[in-house]
Amino acid sequence: MIATLTDNEAGATPLWPLTASGLTPWLTGQPAAVQAWVAAARFTAAAGSHLLVPGADGALVGVLAGVPDQINLWSFAELPRVLPPGIYRLDPPPPAAAADAAALGWALGSYDFSRYRAPAKPVQAMLAWPAAANRKAVERAARATFLVRDLVNTPASDMGPAELADAAAAVAREAGARLEVIVGEDLLARNYPLVHAVGRASTRPPRLVDFVWGRPDAPKVTLVGKGVCFDTGGLDLKPSSNMALMKKDMGGG
Repeated sequence: MIATLTDNEAGATPLWPLTASGLTPWLTGQPAAVQAWVAAARFTAAAGSHLLVPGADGALVGVLAGVPDQINLWSFAELPRVLPPGIYRLDPPPPAAAADAAALGWALGSYDFSRYRAPAKPVQAMLAWPAAANRKAVERAARATFLVRDLVNTPASDMGPAELADAAAAVAREAGARLEVIVGEDLLARNYPLVHAVGRASTRPPRLVDFVWGRPDAPKVTLVGKGVCFDTGGLDLKPSSNMALMKKDMGGG
């Protein structure tokens, strides 16, 4: 489940996606007060912009959202953090591809890395699931992206080879995959000398995570990835004069 997407549309505030060229035609069908408000705010429906629209009593009756000609993943990504608390629904409901992009973008825009602290400003703006959205696909993509962001945002002191292997193993277990983790000197015995060579200088031994998923009779696809837990970015261990000499010896300028 994605916390900022909901099935509840009761009392949801309309969210009107408009392109710059579609703003004027949309306004022609609106009350004079709305037309005056949009003009006063100098809202042009530029992609990424939004405008809260009040009713006669000052209460929020809708939100105009500027979008590009083709709704993409980031068309609504900022809105969860800038809109007032409440539930919003896209009006009119978008077709399937735009619905997926809107829902996933909304979810990704609400991401917060809270391993070490509570969110500074919890997201309270929720989007009602667009009817045409592929919920399972959106939820898978959002969860996968959240996982990667969590791993990247965790400092190397807390995300070493063991922790990264544990995260991969958790994914394997959830998917029902067969799992094996090869650690340290066992890498040499299993003929993974390069993995061992790259990581052996660390006090935290390297490891290889191998998991197999799917039917034994299915076509085989092998994916190989490298997880780097700490990288100096290139330490300059030599005096600058010796670095210049090394470059010269190597044919550099």
